[in-house]
Amino acid sequence: MRNADDLLRAGDLDGARQSLVERVKRAPDDQPSRMFLFQLFCVLGEWEKAKAQLKVLTQLSPEAQMLAVAYNLAIDAEFEREKVFAGQVPPALLVNTSPWAGDLAVALGAGLQGRVDDAGAARSRAFDAAPDTPGRFNDQAFDWIADADPRFGPAFEAVIHGRWGLVPFDAVRKVTSDGPQDLRDLVWLPVEIEFKTGQGVAAILPVRYPATQGATDANLLLARATDWRDGPMGAEGLGQKLWSLGDGEEAGILALRHLAFA
Repeated sequence: MRNADDLLRAGDLDGARQSLVERVKRAPDDQPSRMFLFQLFCVLGEWEKAKAQLKVLTQLSPEAQMLAVAYNLAIDAEFEREKVFAGQVPPALLVNTSPWAGDLAVALGAGLQGRVDDAGAARSRAFDAAPDTPGRFNDQAFDWIADADPRFGPAFEAVIHGRWGLVPFDAVRKVTSDGPQDLRDLVWLPVEIEFKTGQGVAAILPVRYPATQGATDANLLLARATDWRDGPMGAEGLGQKLWSLGDGEEAGILALRHLAFA
């Protein structure tokens, strides 16, 4: 049988899952395999099973406690995110320093509830009021930056202190990342955010667009690609998030190392 690493590289997620499940059944104390399986469950959006693996890992090794706390919070934030994109709860703003951002949150919530006219009006107000945000993405200069998915536009998704929500680009001074180091970083990218208020926080950024975990294409699940589908408010992304850098340039969020604003 091919090992899980080879299967994952080949994009055979079901095969990798089966291999790892069989491995931990044979060797319940195999911590590396359980860690791998936890992360694969996250890629697949099997959140409760991912939590179960974290619980076992903490029982096998007290050193896993901090990781379990951090990623239980990340998974809880995914539950909240899923409720938002099911239209069950309104989207939250994690930073309230941008007056226009309230309209963006209203637009997102209204669109998810099928109130297309209300969503369109609120989005137009937000986009008209949002300022240009010149800066640099790694070594590339830009006059403005926005998520390529118009549901988000001049804001990005983040999880800060365990809470999911939107962060306006114009509230930020810089964002830094070491890039993906492990499989779970293809689901949540660890970053440091410095706000214009001077506050700095550790955060994670959802790497994939909402509903990607329901995709069948391994390239989307592993954030190797981005695809688009028609939604009630326009194009909606699947797979790796793309940020538009003006003048037709785009960058995948996994390429982020240093984002700084003028």
